Amino acid sequence: MVVRLKNATVESIEDTETKRLKVVKLNAKEEGARISLELPEVLCAAMSPRDKVTVIIDTKPITRGESARLYAEGKVFRIRDDDGVEVTSTVGGLRMTLDISSPTAAQRKTFDSDRFLIAII
Repeated sequence: MVVRLKNATVESIEDTETKRLKVVKLNAKEEGARISLELPEVLCAAMSPRDKVTVIIDTKPITRGESARLYAEGKVFRIRDDDGVEVTSTVGGLRMTLDISSPTAAQRKTFDSDRFLIAII
């Protein structure tokens, strides 16, 4: 089960209250998905606002992960499943939220396990 967001756009990279920590906001309009991801400043250097990226979230290792801008393991903290899906999780101990307005069954099953891998290519 995989969540694949092609042609996602880096909307913004904002400072947080914590030093050397940024919030990266991604938007995939075609799939109706938004991601908010806290990352260290160093990992944000590979991205800039208005960049087009592909986001892959899977429970199995991602083949192109080694060449990605970001490749990390995450843990699911909470899933809210009403009209859409809102997943609150951690990636490397930092907060990540994913909102999908109309998820497929496969996208929902991706978060059934408590761990996942994410690649931003």
